[in-house]
Amino acid sequence: MKCYIDAGNTRIKWQVGVKAQTQQQPWPQSDALLAAWAERLNPARGGGIARFIVASVVPPERQAQLAQALAAQYPDVPVQWMVSRGRCCGVQLGYPDVAQFGVDRFCALVAARHRFARQALIVINAGTAVTVDYLQAGGRHEGGVIMPSIAAMTAGLNALAPHLAPFWHQKPQIAAVGHSAELGLATNTAGALQLGARWMQASALVQIINALSESAVSVHNPEPPVIIVSGGGASELLPLLDPAAISVPDLVLEGIRLAARQPQLSKSKKTAKKTVSATKELPSQDNSD
Repeated sequence: MKCYIDAGNTRIKWQVGVKAQTQQQPWPQSDALLAAWAERLNPARGGGIARFIVASVVPPERQAQLAQALAAQYPDVPVQWMVSRGRCCGVQLGYPDVAQFGVDRFCALVAARHRFARQALIVINAGTAVTVDYLQAGGRHEGGVIMPSIAAMTAGLNALAPHLAPFWHQKPQIAAVGHSAELGLATNTAGALQLGARWMQASALVQIINALSESAVSVHNPEPPVIIVSGGGASELLPLLDPAAISVPDLVLEGIRLAARQPQLSKSKKTAKKTVSATKELPSQDNSD
């Protein structure tokens, strides 16, 4: 069976076989801990892992550590490293330089398109950074934005103003009466910091969603885009967004499974686009999970 791995900047998610429950943990902080994590990936049943399929946005040195840990524990098991592709599974990326487009965002778009075919989509992936991508109903990716998450804002402000760090972990106080209460204003430093980060995140996302939704709705496309939220920070964001937003916790892993089944085009095939279209790729023969 196959082991699917979503290796983000903060945590690793994985799934052994398509029917298994998704598991996750923070990135191991040493080679020994990474090796211990790799060792326990092998399932107790089912004949073991036949292939690793990995999507990772971490720096090259951390990818190398991950590759070494997998090779040490499973020397005969091949590892397939996912990359973003200009066309795949009905998605056409809007980045001229596809290599700049994070593979996690790519996989999330593939999964979102599979779930909501022929619908315009706003895909929000809340990890160490929060990304927002817009996909037309026809599958054309128009582009997106990247912004710091609440955790990243916290870390950045702590680095510049270390004396504020303790307040992030204290209980906030919110005004109980008067106009300040109506506005949801804080009456201590802890509350001011925590609410400020939430308001910044919410304001940015709501403005982006409203602008995209307004531009997407037309006579030919009367339905507003579907809003999909995923990632480790999704639970923090959902209360701040449109109630119609849909939570899909493991969107990237879903996309890894889908995209991995589509064969990569060789250079010879890329030069023969007149006869072989990337949008008509056939599933590979090895689709067993």
